[in-house]
Amino acid sequence: MKIQIKGENKKKIEVEVKSLNLDDRGEFNDIYTKATFGDLKWSLFAKSVLLATELTEEELNEYTDVDIINIAKECYSIVNKKKLKK
Repeated sequence: MKIQIKGENKKKIEVEVKSLNLDDRGEFNDIYTKATFGDLKWSLFAKSVLLATELTEEELNEYTDVDIINIAKECYSIVNKKKLKK
């Protein structure tokens, strides 16, 4: 599923969110939850985005820190809402 968010330095960021299997979804949620409620490490947000999208490290590095956190938040919503729709 393609998502669009407003970026800090770019007008629009488009990212394809992968359809995760149960193991990958669990890993994504573990990383994202730890980043949000635990260690609050920016690197964990970046890892969660890399897991949930087709972005490479090089592509992800083009975005600001705030952009990456916002992409991670949107991925969290999509990864978990997909499961509710089925």
